[in-house]
Amino acid sequence: MIKDDIINELQFIPENKLIEIYDLIHYFRLGLDSRKEKQAEEDLKIDTKMCLKTLEKIKQKDFSGFSEIENIDEHIKNLRNEIN
Repeated sequence: MIKDDIINELQFIPENKLIEIYDLIHYFRLGLDSRKEKQAEEDLKIDTKMCLKTLEKIKQKDFSGFSEIENIDEHIKNLRNEIN
């Protein structure tokens, strides 16, 4: 396993140089964490244009594209009941 190889290699690095290796690994990991956070933020962003287009279609009673909901009127009624 690569982790074992890395640990093995660390045994051959002089003690006074280990802090440099630690800093490299630590900041590399922080960079990866930062990328994950940025990607998570991107994944949660709301597409404003798509929302507005969808609302416009609903106003015009154009329910095409809502194929996962078989009966829109019934679905809306159920949603209203859940809210109240």
